[in-house]
Amino acid sequence: MHSCSITRRTVHSATHTANDKAGQVFECSLNKQDIKRYSRQLMLDSIEDKGQAKLTRSHAVVIGLGGLGSLVARYLAGAGVGTLTLVDGDTVDISNLQRQVTYNEMHLGELKAKSLYNELRKVNSRLNIKFKSLYADSKNLPTLISTADCVLDCTDNIETRKHINTATLRASIPLFIAAASGLSWQALNLPQNNKRIGCYACLVEHVDVREDCLSKGVLGPVVGMAACHQATQALLFLAKGFSANIKWGHYLTGKADLGSLKSFMLPPSSTCEVCHDPN
Repeated sequence: MHSCSITRRTVHSATHTANDKAGQVFECSLNKQDIKRYSRQLMLDSIEDKGQAKLTRSHAVVIGLGGLGSLVARYLAGAGVGTLTLVDGDTVDISNLQRQVTYNEMHLGELKAKSLYNELRKVNSRLNIKFKSLYADSKNLPTLISTADCVLDCTDNIETRKHINTATLRASIPLFIAAASGLSWQALNLPQNNKRIGCYACLVEHVDVREDCLSKGVLGPVVGMAACHQATQALLFLAKGFSANIKWGHYLTGKADLGSLKSFMLPPSSTCEVCHDPN
């Protein structure tokens, strides 16, 4: 096993410690196989060796394993997030295969959480991947997310999203939300520890969020666009923490047909029963 230090274009094999910007000292523990596996992202300033080491030590919880969650989890596993918890109580249906690209006809009727677990183990058998074949709710969420560094909400149910928002806010765990319907997709990064930024409950209080592909339909690649954005934001955060160059509290809407992006800052609502602090 060899530790490493990565520059943009050169790989050095050497044991060393590194200091991050906050002054924290940690040992880089990437071996030769890691260097080869993650070589493309190690060249990025937003990842590098220190960020990759943080990814290896990170725990992400993915809730909802449909078109969004199954693809998000695949990208997190591919990037080397050390611990993944997959949460969904649904089974694979033939109607899913149009957009839920991680599954195929061999998975029909199987529990999504278990099927995805088996597929991700083929990507990287060294990761600590756990699956929970259940639906997230207000009772089980505190336990499901208790050791998470971040949570990715990939569900398609507003009530479940509200429960996830409340749980992450109470635990001060960053939350990455994405959705898709029709030819548009939406995304929102919430730090869940900043009183100047609203929460998901603030959003639904003022914005008509229609996140239901059953009634509006959805084109498969549009779901993929949302998932790619969501996974990217989470990975950058896990690699660099709050110093990552991502936008918090900006509600982003993408139009796949027009190729347009719009966003607005989500302020806290003075009437929000979840995040409003009268003090």
